[in-house]
Amino acid sequence: MSFLIVVGSTNPAKTDAVKHICEQAFPGCTVVGVDVPSGVRAQPIGEEETSTGARNRARAALGAVAEAHMGLGLEGGVDPDGNLINCVAVVAKEGRENITWGVRFPLPPKIAARTLRGEELGSVMDEVSGLTGSKRKLGAVGILTHGLFTRSDMWRGPVACAFMPFLHPDLYDAPVPPQ
Repeated sequence: MSFLIVVGSTNPAKTDAVKHICEQAFPGCTVVGVDVPSGVRAQPIGEEETSTGARNRARAALGAVAEAHMGLGLEGGVDPDGNLINCVAVVAKEGRENITWGVRFPLPPKIAARTLRGEELGSVMDEVSGLTGSKRKLGAVGILTHGLFTRSDMWRGPVACAFMPFLHPDLYDAPVPPQ
């Protein structure tokens, strides 16, 4: 079996980003998505809850497929100031872990207020934009940039950076502890 990477999501905006990066980082690998719980609210608030969701997804993804070499968790959240945040966690079968963060940008105040009251950003964006299932396609960032930068684009950078200790283990001599 080829090098198997399991993503803790079946959302194409996330799995497509991981596939794009992994095809370059690990030629010949196989990437699959599985539906696993994040263990946090549907709309995580703050860095701690968002990173916990990413770690939980990565660990659950790795555990969901016996042949998996790595599990990835991608979790979007909103910080208390109303900024969209996104976190990627990677957990390898041999125990190495890493967490990275992606872009942070302010949500429109009315949208931020609704998410901070507990509404999921994807549902709010669907209502505001008139789209359906936007979190599986353009995402909030894609809607707000008129497609210049999509949700899948947003995930590519932190996914690539999450692999740094795995691509250069000689420079990262010990497992990177969760933050």
